[in-house]
Amino acid sequence: MSLNKKDINKFHEYGYVIIKNFLKKREIEKIFFQMEKMIDIPIKNISKKKFKNFDEKYLYLLKKNKILKSHFYDLTKMLDSIVNLAVSKKFLNIGKRLLKSDTILVDTPQIRADHKSDKRFLPQHQELNQISKDVISFWVPLVNVNKKGGGIFLRPKTHQLGHLKFKNSNMSATSDSKKRQKTVDKIFSKNKLNKYKSIYPTLKAGDAVIFQTFVFHGTTPNKLDRIRWTYISRFNSINKTPYLKKAKSTLRIPYDADYNNII
Repeated sequence: MSLNKKDINKFHEYGYVIIKNFLKKREIEKIFFQMEKMIDIPIKNISKKKFKNFDEKYLYLLKKNKILKSHFYDLTKMLDSIVNLAVSKKFLNIGKRLLKSDTILVDTPQIRADHKSDKRFLPQHQELNQISKDVISFWVPLVNVNKKGGGIFLRPKTHQLGHLKFKNSNMSATSDSKKRQKTVDKIFSKNKLNKYKSIYPTLKAGDAVIFQTFVFHGTTPNKLDRIRWTYISRFNSINKTPYLKKAKSTLRIPYDADYNNII
């Protein structure tokens, strides 16, 4: 699978592109099969209850043993179905083409689970604290998502503004969702950036949203009864990686660094 010229032009102009049916049904089924096989191990140690589906198992483990739930969550990124996708040709070919390099860095892929009672969400942010200044992110829902039920949103063309530093910009995007949201809202208001309207794409399971480092994006809370499972993978350019150029650089660029001065 590759991008056509129209897709590439849209990516550079708007800061993102959407590829329909990027992950096939069999690939999604394999991810869920492996996650369920793995979650059955802690589940069987604490309960003999019969469960209707994988979501029910996850929520039960979350309720009964949050530590084991975290252990399960930590290990999902190491499942072979998750790792193999990140290094598959269809991911790598797009990453290399958009980063304009035949050599790129593959960051650890991950699975994200958002459930209805979870108050965490990702307020609008730029993709900072990465290995390189130039990053390509893949956000691929494993279930259908839309604005009403909750999903991803983006502000097209905001990548053209470069990195926007602001008060509390050293905060992780997940550190305090509400506080972070208010802080970013202020910089949008102050800098009259509200002309960059948010879009909330309707996506089917397997559709991929691919976006650049500086395009503002975020997720909204899950309003549905089922869990919103998402596959996330990132690729970094080697050409704008401080860790390769300065001995005192950290592996990941700090949140409060000035990305605009990274060459």
